[in-house]
Amino acid sequence: MNTLRWLVLILLGLAIYAQTFGFGFVFDDNFYILDTSYIKSFDAISPIWAILPKTRLVGIYSFAWNYNIGQLDPRGYHIFNFLVHLLAAGLVWALAALLFKIAGGKSNKPLLQELPFFIALLFLVHPCQTQAVSYISQRFESMAAVFYLGSIYFYLRGRTASLRADKVFLFTCSVGFSLLGILTKETAVTIPLMILAVEFILFNRVPVKSKKSSPRQPYLLISILGVLFVLLLMKMVRTDFFNIYFHFSAPSESHQGDMITGGRYVLTQMRVFLTFLRLLIFPINQNVDYDYPLSTGILAPPLTLVGLCLIGFIIFLIFRLRKEWPLIAFGLAWILITFSINTAPRVNVIFEHKLYLISFGFFLAAVCALSTVIKDRKILFGILITLIAVLSLASYNRNQVWKSELTLWSDAARKSPHKARPYSSLGVAYGMQGDFVQALQNINKAITINPNYAQAYNNRGNTYSKLGNYTQAILDLNKAIAIKPDYTQAYTNLSEVYDKRATVSAQQGNFTQAMPDFNKAIEINPGHAEFYVNRGTCYAQQGDLAQALSDYGKVIAINPDYAEVYYNRAVTYYQLKKYDRAWKDVHRAEELGAAVNLKFISVLRRVSGIE
Repeated sequence: MNTLRWLVLILLGLAIYAQTFGFGFVFDDNFYILDTSYIKSFDAISPIWAILPKTRLVGIYSFAWNYNIGQLDPRGYHIFNFLVHLLAAGLVWALAALLFKIAGGKSNKPLLQELPFFIALLFLVHPCQTQAVSYISQRFESMAAVFYLGSIYFYLRGRTASLRADKVFLFTCSVGFSLLGILTKETAVTIPLMILAVEFILFNRVPVKSKKSSPRQPYLLISILGVLFVLLLMKMVRTDFFNIYFHFSAPSESHQGDMITGGRYVLTQMRVFLTFLRLLIFPINQNVDYDYPLSTGILAPPLTLVGLCLIGFIIFLIFRLRKEWPLIAFGLAWILITFSINTAPRVNVIFEHKLYLISFGFFLAAVCALSTVIKDRKILFGILITLIAVLSLASYNRNQVWKSELTLWSDAARKSPHKARPYSSLGVAYGMQGDFVQALQNINKAITINPNYAQAYNNRGNTYSKLGNYTQAILDLNKAIAIKPDYTQAYTNLSEVYDKRATVSAQQGNFTQAMPDFNKAIEINPGHAEFYVNRGTCYAQQGDLAQALSDYGKVIAINPDYAEVYYNRAVTYYQLKKYDRAWKDVHRAEELGAAVNLKFISVLRRVSGIE
């Protein structure tokens, strides 16, 4: 029977997500995959920890594994994400079945034995999961969920095991999964709190009638381990509790003009909680980039208080229901505990992928609650099957949005028309397709919405650069840097524009005009080998062979395997009549696979006396 159910799970998952296997890279995939050299070698990953906390370690290594197998073919990355989602659904099924077994009482009637599988199906097909599955970079979320679910599953198995050896093994697995979780994403930090909820709701709800005294519940030990777990997280993300909540201050990327502080962010999450529940119940108007203003007070806007009151009411329900309906209580506790990590301030106040782990608690509580109201097995299963069918269709349709940058940002711009980022990103998407008219139109709209949006000026500068309008490109990139002085990518793009303009001038014979631009490019980005190649070539064309050799030497110092530069330097040595050095560089160029001019080889042989 389980084999047939697994087949249903796999085929239904493929029906929804197989289309995504051919989709491209979008949004932050550029940062994590396309525009980074870190994943191209397992040995080269370590420098990225100067940029990212080690809470992304496992995910980054998974990108490197994908690259090692299929380089930048997005199909492998998407298939990996789908397999992770399938594994997460399987763990949801296993964990739900174990919870039903442990809960006993009314929750363990024969009617309810089929419900864990339905919970797994709902988890698999819900449209809110698409952002964590179809968006490659958000495998951080789905992988962390796998480790989170696995940790709680093994803890429950260990808690109910009778043999001491089994307990040791299962608890060790639980700890191992929790550590893997914290090395994947920060969401795993709430695992100790979830284990406390397990103890309180599932194992400490019914008075023990046996004459034997029950073992003391490990609340203190779990609490101590939880504190150590939080301290580990703080060390990994290079911050502390007070900095997170009391010293955080940054412009919001969710609404123009808002300045995020710890207090405002937490208040805003009260409304985000309501939005999350609405998305789980009615998954419509999904958006990759919500325009979401901050809450500035408990009644500003009033929904802030509504969200806070709802959270308080859910806490009341947990205590009220834990004895008679423990699974409903535990599902509600799961929602609150997994949501709690979202109160840690960051520049974006809402993203749908954060619902991935939260959703298990919602489906557990909702299905159990529905089963208490609807006693007829056929009606109950009919409703659940209908829900699964509707949600599957909605997920299939939502996945169409993730097809490309163009479809993704077109959808976001339509749903967040007063926000700059969707238009700026849409402009980049048009530019990638060569439609520069639409590209400039959308980026200009982003700048109109937010005249201080540095990324929009950077994107417009890149667009002008592609059009060959280097003067305007330089103006826009300098504007981006003026707004955001630490904008590394804008500096890199600016140096490349100077190099492009200089190269065009040199090709036209305007060496005097080209040299200041080459110098400026190198001044901005002195570690870029290509700039020295181009300036060296310009020096050689001007007849300044000594300076050309100097630049070629700098290229080789940066990249000892730059084949073409060895050939260029060989030609320069030939011009200086240093034939031995020319031969040495020619041989090195050939070893590295450079295309060597046979006529030049013949001339070099003749003048150096080699036949």
